Amino acid sequence: MAARAKLSDVARLAGVSTATVSRVLNDNDRVAPELVERVLKAKAELGYRYNSLARGLRTRANAVVGVVIPDVTNPFFTDLVRGIEDLVRENGYLLVLCNTDETAAKEEAYLELLVDQQVAGLVIAPVRSTIEAASFDLAGIPVVAVDRTMNGVDTVTLDNVRGAIAVTSRLLESARRVATITGPLVTTTGSERLVGYRRALSDVGIDFEPELFVEADYSESGGYAAAHRLLALEERPEAIFCGNHAMALGAMRAISEVLDDPSEIALASFEPLPWAADPGGRVVTLAVPSYELGQRAAQMLLERIRGFEGPARSIVVQTELLRTPR
Repeated sequence: MAARAKLSDVARLAGVSTATVSRVLNDNDRVAPELVERVLKAKAELGYRYNSLARGLRTRANAVVGVVIPDVTNPFFTDLVRGIEDLVRENGYLLVLCNTDETAAKEEAYLELLVDQQVAGLVIAPVRSTIEAASFDLAGIPVVAVDRTMNGVDTVTLDNVRGAIAVTSRLLESARRVATITGPLVTTTGSERLVGYRRALSDVGIDFEPELFVEADYSESGGYAAAHRLLALEERPEAIFCGNHAMALGAMRAISEVLDDPSEIALASFEPLPWAADPGGRVVTLAVPSYELGQRAAQMLLERIRGFEGPARSIVVQTELLRTPR
């Protein structure tokens, strides 16, 4: 059975943007007649039909905000989305949530869908730090990047470098051989937290050792596999700094499998761990204001929706040490 044609297929065949196709199919009289003819011809050739969800939401186009995040199960993003939702809802907007699973293809598909739905604005935590708004035909939709940067748009991020310095420095108070498990370096969160880790080492005169650095995805399984790799070294690390709470949970599990006394290796996470996972407060963590990040991103987006046309702005939110080993 042939795959159902998408709006992007019509745009490709007609040689126009998805925004132009959307305008033609919505009877926008600002589209040149020759483009209208090309779009309608391509639509007929492909047998394209409107997605019913997109058509339903289009009637509320000015009251819908799209949010695209990499992991809906991560408590950090759960709180962040709640911060966005609370503010946009107060201002009369509905929220459509999309989960990319850290996958560029899913991200692109969701962005296309949100353009089709003509959302009033978009908040995104992009999969890649090198992404540019100009690389997507967002049809003039206001965009704010949150947690991770996106070239050419407003951004709200954590001070990843300073936070990583603080956590690594605390580990270095009682250990010299400190390893790190970072998130993907194609994200600003992964690359900047590695920068902070390396600066903390440099500050106390310790050289960076590549074997003590492992790049993983931001998942518990990623942290588990990375920790096993570190624990297999001939000279094990005395402490491990993990780039997020999920990887820290995976590292805790690996450590408990390898060592009779898990306390032999100190552990730190850039994000707080659930109390049940660390009731003794052994893990060094940061207080990460994810709800505040969401609120600030939502405020910037609302300002853009209401007509603010100034240059791209950047807000950096600070973190602080929340818990230290007892």
